[in-house]
Amino acid sequence: MKIAIAYQAGSVAASLGSCQEFLIVTAENGEPTGKELVTCSGEGHIRLLNFIGQYAIDVLICGELGIASRNALEMLGVLLVPGVTGPAEEAAAKFLVGEKQGDDSVLSLCREEDPNDPMACMHDCSKCAGCGPIDVDLKKLDLPDVN
Repeated sequence: MKIAIAYQAGSVAASLGSCQEFLIVTAENGEPTGKELVTCSGEGHIRLLNFIGQYAIDVLICGELGIASRNALEMLGVLLVPGVTGPAEEAAAKFLVGEKQGDDSVLSLCREEDPNDPMACMHDCSKCAGCGPIDVDLKKLDLPDVN
């Protein structure tokens, strides 16, 4: 299992959106087997999703995160532990022993800017006129009759 902790000066970073470093703790059978501090440079959701995929992260411990980030990470199957404060290594240790921490309701409700999302739909296709609901004339489609 790989646990990524949003990292800033030894503590859990207050905001996932501005976090540039992650402490990755590798664990087997509930015991830590290694740790590595990794830089995740860039901006926007795509850099975070690339990082998660590149390092095969299973769990993400962080402070505040935005709705679009939460939705994207949950779709990837990442277990989120938001609203955590304090030392980063301690947060990983608490997770490994099953101690409850953080606050699941902590979300940044601000507008998340993402240069890869020019339509500002925050990756929710139902909000985008370009890929949302469209009118289709079913009579023009070559569909088989249903009995």
